[in-house]
Amino acid sequence: MENKVFIELQQAMLRYRTGKVALSGVNLTIEKGQFVYLIGESGAGKSTLLRMIYGGIRPTSGQMLVQGVDMRQAKEKQIRLLRQRTGVVFQDHKLLFSRTVFENVALPLRVQGWKSDRLVARVGKVLDFVELKDRLWAYPEALSGGEQQRIAIARAMIATPPVILADEPTGNLDNETAFRVLNLLLALNKMGATVITATHDLQFLDSHPGRVLRLHEGSLAEDSHADK
Repeated sequence: MENKVFIELQQAMLRYRTGKVALSGVNLTIEKGQFVYLIGESGAGKSTLLRMIYGGIRPTSGQMLVQGVDMRQAKEKQIRLLRQRTGVVFQDHKLLFSRTVFENVALPLRVQGWKSDRLVARVGKVLDFVELKDRLWAYPEALSGGEQQRIAIARAMIATPPVILADEPTGNLDNETAFRVLNLLLALNKMGATVITATHDLQFLDSHPGRVLRLHEGSLAEDSHADK
């Protein structure tokens, strides 16, 4: 039988060299296919946890398994392969402004060795999903903030990763655009992706329900709707 456990932390801790503790003794299990919110005050550890899930930083003690990878013991090659199976949507988009929308979205597949003749069709398909196919050859500076965020989602989903991580994806958007972005993330979840999003926009939790994990000062303070 398939193991549904996708991410597992046992007494996971992250302590920086300065001595500051970013995460402290977190016990957590996330199953495949869940839609998860990370909430909490600024500095609670939301972004830190996301970075740990895609291997940007590693726990200093405890245990952390992500998609079967031991994040404390993994070699760099394993981390690189893990990142290819992880789509990340950053709050500041991290788009390359000197490249077209096509090149930005195609980047994860170019890293995997896809040839150009296959890329146009695939990029067009995901841009159609985020309703921006007409912007294929535009540059990011010509797009609104909401459009840039949707391009970031297209880039995150281009390789059909089993997990999508979104760090404050609605942070700088108006309510209507934020609603649209969350609809896209929810649609990806319904297509099978495990979606974990850090947010302070609690107003959307009712319209876009999911499991809610509240972090406080680096610890897991609340876990609600865990049965969904």
